[in-house]
Amino acid sequence: MRLKIMSGILALGVLIGCGGTTTEQGDTEGITYQEDLLANRLNPHRGFYDADYPLTAQKSYNMFEEVREDGYTLVYAPLDLEAYQTTTQLPSSLIATITQNLSDANASGVKLIFRVKYRNDSSGDDPTKAIILGHLDQLKSLLQRYSSTISVVQAGCIGAWGEWHSFTGEFEASDPNYKANRKAIIEKLVELFPDKYIQIRTPMHKELLFGTATTYREAGEEGKITEAIAYTEDIRAKVGHHNDCVLASSTDMGTYPSDSIAFWKSYVINDAKYAPVGGETCGIGSGSDATLSDCSSALAEFKRMHYSYLNDAYHPDVLQKWKDGGCYSEIRDNLGYRLVAQKLLLDPTPQQLGVSLTLINKGYAAPYVKPPVALVLQGTTERYRFEQDIDIRQFQPQESQEIRADLSLKGIAKGSYCLYLEIGEGDAAMRLSNSNLWDSTTQSNQLTCTISVE
Repeated sequence: MRLKIMSGILALGVLIGCGGTTTEQGDTEGITYQEDLLANRLNPHRGFYDADYPLTAQKSYNMFEEVREDGYTLVYAPLDLEAYQTTTQLPSSLIATITQNLSDANASGVKLIFRVKYRNDSSGDDPTKAIILGHLDQLKSLLQRYSSTISVVQAGCIGAWGEWHSFTGEFEASDPNYKANRKAIIEKLVELFPDKYIQIRTPMHKELLFGTATTYREAGEEGKITEAIAYTEDIRAKVGHHNDCVLASSTDMGTYPSDSIAFWKSYVINDAKYAPVGGETCGIGSGSDATLSDCSSALAEFKRMHYSYLNDAYHPDVLQKWKDGGCYSEIRDNLGYRLVAQKLLLDPTPQQLGVSLTLINKGYAAPYVKPPVALVLQGTTERYRFEQDIDIRQFQPQESQEIRADLSLKGIAKGSYCLYLEIGEGDAAMRLSNSNLWDSTTQSNQLTCTISVE
């Protein structure tokens, strides 16, 4: 058996191509590819998201279909349980509504930013810990059934808007067990979503619950994610951050203490190498803070803080400012990951095809969902899939990575083949940010189509 590319034998340096620049295989440049920013816009688990699509909404139609039609793959879908603050068991009618909405979201191919909340303003009371944990236990099997539809989970549940401020009752700092009570919420969410990241509202909360801090705002670093615990079952490695007032003031409206902004931002930047950061703006600041949302500072902030997603519905004044300033598209295209294929080298022998593909992540952040990764040889009727032991979450921003594999030709039928890179499947498939590589039929990236097995 031997490999051919087009009309000649690959090892002899014949022409190869498809989706990139055609070069001699004997040339160390191999196949190179053209970058395309726009190809990133429909990738899952990143970008601007649409809001709000409450899972308790009773609709006679699939409300999530309009999300995809409007060009979004990510949507904020809160579970508003304000009416059930003192109810131990959620009614079956509500469960049916939630089930229908999750099913509709799954059918529409969107991914959800999920948050449970019991309060829609700064007044009112938080439910008891027992009520919250009971509701989460009741919802466990349902939420796990649709786990693939949920992109990331915000801690929620307590505080105004589920944003972990204005606590009452067992979660207020005056309660002797308040830290254990708050921690129990995170632990329950990790139990429900063992393969998801849980985002907490401020880094001080994380350090208070999982680090060395004894009081809120006390500096500490034990709660941070280190390289040693990243991607493990350590609960610290599962907790990321969401900022719902980014660029509104020097402290992001209290997200960071005024006397230690740099320390806590560095805390988030560290965690953002391994866990997602996202959020929304909440208005243009006053006085000198008004410039914080200018294009120049916004672009620098999202890149430095490794933002994966932002709300495209709020705050409208800030969003319009970015559109007027000409940076809205750049933010949209670079939020989260943006994987760009640079070059492909093929090294054939009679027994195997050596593949070396160089990628660079030009986005603001690493991917935060781990999909299966495979190289695929696709013929007219035959398909051979070679799964790779690759964790795409380790593809850090502004770093190049090489995917190397030796594809065995044993049992491969004679014929012509395309070589694909498959990152995830179906509506979770990731496309490379290159021209003419995405194949919507196979939901994968076509690297070259000139391989012949004889």
